Amino acid sequence: MEKKINSRMFLMGIMAMVLTVVMTVSIYHKAFEKQQKEDIRLYGRLLQDVCENIDDYSQLAVYADEEMRVTVISAEGIVVYENNADMGIMGNHLDRSEIASAFEKGTGESVRESDTMGQQTYYYALLLNNGDVLRVAMDLDRMFSGYNHALMGIGVVALAVMFISVAFSVMLTKSLVKPIEKMAENLDDIDKEVPYVELKPFAAAVKNYNLQKEHHALIRQEFTANVSHELKTPLTSISGYAEMIENGMAKESDIKLFAGKIHFESKRLINLIADILKLSELDEGKSDISVIKEEIDLFEASRNVVNRLLFKAQQSDIKLELVGEKAAILGSRMQIEEMIYNLCDNAIRYNKQGGFVRVKVGKTDGKAEVSVSDNGIGIPEEHQERVFERFYRVDKSRSKATGGTGLGLAIVKHAAKNHKGKINLKSKPNVGTEIKITFEK
Repeated sequence: MEKKINSRMFLMGIMAMVLTVVMTVSIYHKAFEKQQKEDIRLYGRLLQDVCENIDDYSQLAVYADEEMRVTVISAEGIVVYENNADMGIMGNHLDRSEIASAFEKGTGESVRESDTMGQQTYYYALLLNNGDVLRVAMDLDRMFSGYNHALMGIGVVALAVMFISVAFSVMLTKSLVKPIEKMAENLDDIDKEVPYVELKPFAAAVKNYNLQKEHHALIRQEFTANVSHELKTPLTSISGYAEMIENGMAKESDIKLFAGKIHFESKRLINLIADILKLSELDEGKSDISVIKEEIDLFEASRNVVNRLLFKAQQSDIKLELVGEKAAILGSRMQIEEMIYNLCDNAIRYNKQGGFVRVKVGKTDGKAEVSVSDNGIGIPEEHQERVFERFYRVDKSRSKATGGTGLGLAIVKHAAKNHKGKINLKSKPNVGTEIKITFEK
């Protein structure tokens, strides 16, 4: 992290420096060029005044600058004075743009390569009162010599800024990262000393994650303990009855009863293992919801469940019915039917003789929903928030007597969550229970 922040801060510094240098050089170049040309024009106007007060152009040598070319051209284009070149080799100048402009407008200027000197030169020409043209010129190399020296200075300053930015970024990064490293040393209380306001959501998220981790660890411990206990109970019963039969301690009339007990406990053990395996698959994300996404009619799925449980309901003297209309969702048919099955099975298991279980399917505000209601023993209010926990039972003796595993509603919770369903529980002791699951559109 520190290395990444360092490199990014350094990169930002370099980019800012380069941008600043480019903009500064560009602005400075234009300003310098403008100022240099203005100085040359001012020098030309000064020499123009001198020319009006001298008898011979040779006297201009007294006023001529060493770095400046001074030329006087007659109306015929012939060079009559030149301070830095041999006039004999200089041709007619009427075709020079600055000369033509001076004869026409009074002044003229141009930038071009000098035929005499062979260098890029800036020319400024003025028309004298006697009809001749005075021209002053300077080579661009000389013109920008001061500017080039300034560029070297800018380069040195840029390098200095670069080194300073490196040192500053290292110091700033360490000062920024050190409080975060200190905060990371105490993850359990990471939200106690947060150095930056921007890190408060992160610290809260880490704290929440730690709490969830501890909670999940506790749940796993409880689950392991509960599984061991739940498996041990039927196995102990099976082992005990089998041992009595094996040792001849059981009477002939008791063998059938003991066999029935063994069968009941074996069936309960098989159901328990099946539910544990199903929950394990749901916890590990191995459920088929991630693979199978078919359109499921909740009414049809509920009808399949009701048909499977009719016999059990009749044995318990419970009226089991299905009402409603078609309502489709996308998901896993197996999970949906298992979810409805567990709800109906619980409603039958914890009902009273002559009671009813009603499965209702429909839509509310365009959202599909299925509900299972009964007029059974109900759930006390203090237990309602925990009934979806694994192995949690309101009445443990009744659950074991009816063969319940204590995992049915936990499976319902997982299946509903997989299908983005919201569970709503309403229950009153000795009045009944309604569990409704509403699915997103």
